[in-house]
Order: sequence, then structure tokens, then C-alpha cells
Amino acid sequence: MRTHFDLPYKENASEMQKLDLYLPDSDNFETILWFHGGGIETGSRKDDAYARPFVERGYGFVSAEYRMYPEARFPQFIEDAAEAAAWVVNHIGAYGGNEKVYVSGESAGAYFTMLLCMDQHYLEKAGIHQEQIAAYISDSAQQCAHYNVLREAGEDPRLERIDQRAPIYFIREGLTIRPLLLMYYSDDIVCRPEENRLLYTNIKKVMPEAFVDITELPGQHCSRPKDEKGSYVLVERVCEFLKKVNCNQNP
Repeated sequence: MRTHFDLPYKENASEMQKLDLYLPDSDNFETILWFHGGGIETGSRKDDAYARPFVERGYGFVSAEYRMYPEARFPQFIEDAAEAAAWVVNHIGAYGGNEKVYVSGESAGAYFTMLLCMDQHYLEKAGIHQEQIAAYISDSAQQCAHYNVLREAGEDPRLERIDQRAPIYFIREGLTIRPLLLMYYSDDIVCRPEENRLLYTNIKKVMPEAFVDITELPGQHCSRPKDEKGSYVLVERVCEFLKKVNCNQNP
């Protein structure tokens, strides 16, 4: 496995605007960009639990940092995520990657992933287009406004709010959605399964041809469960989904 650490993804980057690359030894790999969780308050790109399992399956794995509370405010962390995605799209080829880039994340990072998927102006502001992202992978995202985004605005963080801060808000006829995998847990945070099922059902109601899968993972919220063979359940599910994506795009 080849590694490259602490690469800035924008000019004048802070320490929080950097990413780490974990790459297979051979070139022409597909790349998974990953945003960590932590409520937009904690977590680190150095949490590399999924890096080796994906690299062993032939994928490049990019773990990206972003600004967090209390320094950041909405939507600065979403803009950071878009800048990181643009860097990967524009630069991963220099490290041996091909054109297939998958944007993914866990919990808060999945919330960013979903906003990049659904509110496409963030990628455009960063200089890339939705078609340059091959698929999105969401691990227990909040599909309504994130609780800490509500708290920032002085609102009750227990509430479910659907507005421009919520991925589900942007569903509409004519929206272009890239292939999307939604995951949540059997013992997830309160309302998280319902939010993901509602988003899936609403997408299929409005855009029945959209390539969207949804699955429930065992265990608690972002507990990173393993199967009987010792493999991460999430890694296996994501690899199955990506094979489906590639079969669909290359019949």
C-alpha cells in the first residue's frame, strides 16, 4: 500500500483542510473519498479503519478533513467537502487513479456526502460537475438538517427540520442523482433510519428510475460491525454496490 499524508486540497489550506491517500500498489484504481463522522465537532482524517480493507480490494481510499465547530459555521464544512472532492477529481490521476471517484462518509461525513449529492451548487462552486462523481455512499446520514447545524442557528437540536440545510429538501422532478447507496443501522440514532427510508421512498416516488439502494446494517450507529469472516460489513456492502454501479454503466 502506498500512502501520501497531509496533502492540502485548496490554496492557503489550514491543517483541517488536508487529506491522506491510501493507494494500491498498481495504477488505474477507482477512488473512494471518505469524510469522517463526529457531529461536526470531533473526529479526524487519521481514523483509517476502512483504508486498508478497501485498498486490499483494489480501491484508492482518500480520507479528508474539514473545518468543524466551534471554528466553522454552516456551510463552510460542506464547502470544504466540495473542495476535497474537486481535488480528488482533478489530481488523483497523478497518483495512478482513473476517472471513477466515489464520494462517501460516515454520520456527519455522510451528511456532507448527501448535501453534495442533492444540492449540486457546492460542487459547481468548487469547479467540478455532478457527472464527475461516479457514485455516492452514505453511512448513517442525517437527511434533515443536522442537529448541530440547528444548534448553531439557536434551534432545538432534537427537531426534524427540512429546509436548504437538509439533503431531502432538494428532491424534485428533473434532479440528476448519481448512483447512491444509503446505509443505516438496526440500532441507529433516533429518527436516523426513518429519515433514510423517507429519503429513499421520496426519491423513488418522484424519480422511479433513479439508481438508489438502501440497506440496514447490524449493530449500533456507526459501530463498524464485522461479519463471521472478520470483514467489515460496510466494506462488503459498498463493494457489492460498486460492482452493481460498474455493471450498470458498462453492460
